[in-house]
Amino acid sequence: MQWLSKRKCAIAVLLFAFHSVLSATPRLVLSSSAFGSIYVTPGTNGPVQTLTASNAGDGILSVSTTTSASWLAASVGTQTACTAPLTGICFPISISLNTASLAPGNYTQYVTVIAPATIDAPTQVPVNVIVANVPSSLTLYVPPSGGTASINIYPHTAIASAIATQTGGSWLTIGAPTGATTFGTPYAITGTSQTGQAAGTYTGTVTVTGGAFPADNQVINVTLDVTTSPIIQVNNQNVLLQGYAGGPQVTSVISFSNIGMGTLTIASASITPGGSSTASPTNNIFSLNVTSPSSITVIANPSQVGPGLYIGTITLTSNAANSAQVSIPVELTIAEGGVPTIYQSGIVNTATFLPDTVSQGDIVSVWGDQFTPVGGNFTNPTNPISQPGNPRLATALGNAQVLVNGVPAPLYFVSRQQINFQMPYEAIPGQVTTVQVVANGVNSDIRSVQVAAAAPRILVWPVSMVPGNYGVVVNEDNTDSLPPPGIANSRLSKPGDSIVIYCIGLGQTSPSATTGAEVSASSLLTTPTNAVVTFGTGPNAVQAQAFYTGLTPTEVGLYQVNVTIPANAPTGNSVPLEFNLGGSNSNVVNIPIL
Repeated sequence: MQWLSKRKCAIAVLLFAFHSVLSATPRLVLSSSAFGSIYVTPGTNGPVQTLTASNAGDGILSVSTTTSASWLAASVGTQTACTAPLTGICFPISISLNTASLAPGNYTQYVTVIAPATIDAPTQVPVNVIVANVPSSLTLYVPPSGGTASINIYPHTAIASAIATQTGGSWLTIGAPTGATTFGTPYAITGTSQTGQAAGTYTGTVTVTGGAFPADNQVINVTLDVTTSPIIQVNNQNVLLQGYAGGPQVTSVISFSNIGMGTLTIASASITPGGSSTASPTNNIFSLNVTSPSSITVIANPSQVGPGLYIGTITLTSNAANSAQVSIPVELTIAEGGVPTIYQSGIVNTATFLPDTVSQGDIVSVWGDQFTPVGGNFTNPTNPISQPGNPRLATALGNAQVLVNGVPAPLYFVSRQQINFQMPYEAIPGQVTTVQVVANGVNSDIRSVQVAAAAPRILVWPVSMVPGNYGVVVNEDNTDSLPPPGIANSRLSKPGDSIVIYCIGLGQTSPSATTGAEVSASSLLTTPTNAVVTFGTGPNAVQAQAFYTGLTPTEVGLYQVNVTIPANAPTGNSVPLEFNLGGSNSNVVNIPIL
């Protein structure tokens, strides 16, 4: 069994690179996690939306709201008895969409539900509104010889349409949706450059008739710009940043692609503060850095401003044919300095970094901010604090603790924005489990997480090291199972090989594992049942019974599934791999099989 635990360096990179009792504490539960898309006619206000807040915990819930835009308003009504599926006392929250002054476009803003000293508060609820109509004109940019582009229109009812092109041949189409048509059902107007169609500007019309809403029945003048110039496509539709008052800079990278021809060049990038901020705009809070031909970095400096929401708009000037159409909204939320904060949906497992169910004994990450001393040696997330070794993990690192149901949990790693901890085996499956960070003696907000007896997750190589969703799988000769070019000491697996699949979230073992303690090299702590491993998908999938499923010797919270690849397993550089443990499925990763 010793060969199964020698790849510690790789595992360490994946896991670590990146007391009071909670009595009479309310827990915020909302009836909806998001609203939208909500389609609104230009010049009108959208329909009122209703959100309900209830208390799934103990104590008294007190609710208030804020919003991130002037067109969005929320008010809390008088408490009332809940209706199923919510229970207890509920607070109705009325969300008004004051959209009459908005130009056609796609808007997403947030209602924040605030509840002091409450689990899972504050909570942000996104509201997406599309101010949609049938426009009088639109322009499509495409490269020659088959280039295509589409823009959706949103009539209020089903429509009829007629297409004509005044120049350039049959380059214009409209795609009618299937099934019932209501306001918000898109019709795609598409332009496609024809073979032999020279670069230039071409005109056409889409005549809309038969709509029950009079403004929908009009002639849309469509311009097709067939160009050999670059065409810019922005991959980030908006930028959301979070920082704290007096804290370090925060950044976000905006990437863009050239879907046209030639070389895209950004001539200038500027950001203008303003908009519907809840705090006064500051001219020097935002800055930009053109970091490559295909990206820019947005930099926000919260050191000189107080808590609040700050809004800006990025404008790019480039050699792209559609350069004038590019603007990107930026939102910066600044929290109070000196108070640690757990981000909403910030409790994730360390294999997939997704906020799903975790297990007893799982390795869990908490994402947030101000987990290490402000202005201290560990404010840089690239200079973290890690456990010095594997004997029983400490429950405090760098003046930080994680309380699980009010009890300090074992820690692996602490940085300013991330803490990795072990979910205690004592956590009871099916019950709400609370997580709170204490940093420098200051308590964070409290978040909840669902705990199961098992929530298996295969570790995945970071895309920066190995792209392609490859699992951390080791061959019996201690090489990593990776396709070329792989990394040092890696090779493809082959049928008949015995492999180890490294994973987390397999739950309690027999004999029982101890929270925070390493497994001795001579101990075999196995799960109640062995995993069933599936190689491939569909009719070509092949299954094999694992011959060991349990904790990895000399590690804390790290599990492994040992299995022999069947002779008839599918082959290829990216064979899907997953396993089932007692009815719980793992995530799907790739493995190369020769």
